[in-house]
Amino acid sequence: MNPITSAREIAAAGMLLASYPLDVLTRLQFPRGWRRSRDTVILAHGLGGDRTNLLAFALALRLAGFDTLGFFEYPARQALEVSAAQMAEMGAQADGGAGVHLIGHSLGGTIARLAAARSANGGVRSLVTIGSPYAAECHSPSEVAIFGAEDPIVPPPRGDRFPDGMFKRMIVLRNTGHLGVLYHERTICVTLAELAANRAASRSAQA
Repeated sequence: MNPITSAREIAAAGMLLASYPLDVLTRLQFPRGWRRSRDTVILAHGLGGDRTNLLAFALALRLAGFDTLGFFEYPARQALEVSAAQMAEMGAQADGGAGVHLIGHSLGGTIARLAAARSANGGVRSLVTIGSPYAAECHSPSEVAIFGAEDPIVPPPRGDRFPDGMFKRMIVLRNTGHLGVLYHERTICVTLAELAANRAASRSAQA
């Protein structure tokens, strides 16, 4: 791991640890009349983490006008299929007709991928995974998958491990590891652009 990546990982670990006492901030919601969005964003943390690890993402989303947020949490030892079913149900309950956007880091992204596959057609507007485990036979054509080039835990797919149709789009960020990719400014920019484009497409289809 090069010095730039190491510095990013140390900074990201510091941010992650500092976030744990701030749980109250993840539970804040704008009063219904103040909200600008009918579509809901659901965020899922990685293995061993919790909702506070996604505070930076939540702030960026709210500033961009995605102010109806939900956080999916799951026990560390719970089966993936159970977590996926629970997340899909959470999405179905949150969908007010404008669809939901799913974002997950690490194992949370894998759960989001499985939840999207379980959801009713058109219910999931966006699927963004960040440093998330995958299989060579993965077929997730609506997914934007973001990886750190120097992630020792979940290396990005390469060569024959990235067949056509595996993802809608794959972004690999240089000098970035497993934690750093979650806080990378490019990760947030790509995610916001994907959600905004899918929101616009949804509004056009409903017009």
